[in-house]
Amino acid sequence: MVSKRTTAPHLVEPQLKYLTDATFTEFHKAIARGFQEPYHAELADMDREVFDKKRMFGFKVGRRWVSTCGDFERELTVPGGASVPTAAVTIVTVHPPYRRRGLLTAMMTHQLEQVAERGEPLAALWASESLIYGRFGYGPASSRAVLKGTNRRLQFLPGVRTSGSVDEVTREEFLPVARGLHESMRPERPGTFVRDDDVWEFAIFDKEFARNGSSEIRYVLHYDDSGDVDAFATYRFKPKFEAEPESDVRVKEIWAEDPEAYASIWRYLLDLDLARTFHLWNGPLDEPLRHLVTDARAVDTSITDNLYLRVVDVEAALRARKYAAGVDLVIEIDDPLLPANSGRYRLVTDGDPSGASAEVTRVSTPPDISMGILELGTIYLGGVPLTHLHRAARVTEHTPGAVAAATTAFGWHRAPYCPDMF
Repeated sequence: MVSKRTTAPHLVEPQLKYLTDATFTEFHKAIARGFQEPYHAELADMDREVFDKKRMFGFKVGRRWVSTCGDFERELTVPGGASVPTAAVTIVTVHPPYRRRGLLTAMMTHQLEQVAERGEPLAALWASESLIYGRFGYGPASSRAVLKGTNRRLQFLPGVRTSGSVDEVTREEFLPVARGLHESMRPERPGTFVRDDDVWEFAIFDKEFARNGSSEIRYVLHYDDSGDVDAFATYRFKPKFEAEPESDVRVKEIWAEDPEAYASIWRYLLDLDLARTFHLWNGPLDEPLRHLVTDARAVDTSITDNLYLRVVDVEAALRARKYAAGVDLVIEIDDPLLPANSGRYRLVTDGDPSGASAEVTRVSTPPDISMGILELGTIYLGGVPLTHLHRAARVTEHTPGAVAAATTAFGWHRAPYCPDMF
């Protein structure tokens, strides 16, 4: 007879618990198990410093964590440049024996209630599996471009100008300069996060197990004609040498507002010795590289999801961003998980990005448009036109022309983009 060492999962009732110092190691190991990854003590050491225990929780059976969930306190850039308090949702896992028992729904609902109580208007996440989070109101608000190609095919168009010079620097030389540049450029890009110390730590996380056979992170600065730094980039080099060199340049990110600086950094990365290909895993949807080269087909491009957004406080969120056109509309929102959001909101804005904030008030008058909280999150950053959702029968238009007017107002001149994983 086999001795009974544990209780069968179907016979126990997991209990929701918050993270403590004493339970951190087991909690972190549970995260690794949930994502089918090896446990790395080095990553745990970093997370111990950045995890806010008041925001990290899960379900336990005895001393064992069988699910995990949490979020970071962040500020998200919205159209118009404002930094909006946002819960950056992370480490959502449920271990296989405890699935289909409502743990995920319980965690996500509990978390949203906590975010609402803290007064954070937005929650955001990266979806490891895209089919999971729509039922909790998270909509795919931005997309990312995955670019790759053969470097020798990427000749620039004759009219493309470069300027100044590009150089690689040490991490210590890079960080103070890049931090200032990022903060100055960030307001122009919806979907980006304010990078405090913790966010920068994630952005340049460089332990050997995270390199996947590539080099350490390399740091690049662009100097304009007068010698001032006006752009930066980071990348890894993936070496491969058989009969001929076939190495790959793994571009992490490029930040440059000046077109000549931007072209100069790309030219530098594409001309590296021994490299034959490049790969940009996470670029903005409006990435200009395809418009710099003579053969646009040489830039192999695919599009997939980036940041998922959940509006937690409709009134505060609508007031926080700017709008590309003036509107006076009544929008009806349905939010089954946070019923306080459900209702009708009159949105009045003059469409001036530098002007006053939009007027948002609760009303009882008939709506011009009706949508769910998922649809509001999807269009909020300006990356998904409302007309797309209307044509998919996910938005109801009550007043002719209202969808067209709202589509223009919620749009933005820069595609939303989130370079920061969390």
